Amino acid sequence: MCHHFKYLTKNKNGFLIYCYKSKAYQLSYKNLNFNLSDYELNSLARYLKDIDCAYWEKEYENSIYEKKIPIPTLQNNFMILLERHEVVELVSLLDFNRKSGFLSYNDINYPMNLN
Repeated sequence: MCHHFKYLTKNKNGFLIYCYKSKAYQLSYKNLNFNLSDYELNSLARYLKDIDCAYWEKEYENSIYEKKIPIPTLQNNFMILLERHEVVELVSLLDFNRKSGFLSYNDINYPMNLN
């Protein structure tokens, strides 16, 4: 086990860790993986917090894609598309200074029978 990193946040779809050796963050969310410096992490967090999800959902309401919220990248031919709840999950992963609270039933990956 590597002792150079620390889990900062974690949820059912991803985690954020900090590597003391490389002084970098690794954000893993679903099938996305980011290796970020401190500046890049803070920039991404600010960008995600400022997204107007309602605007983008309205703008792309007739899109063929299920996910409507675009996250541009520096690569011209690549864009990340997210749903509103995914943006919220990513923002919560990037807020590693908040105190962790209780899990909701949505955070538990287990089939529930409510009878």
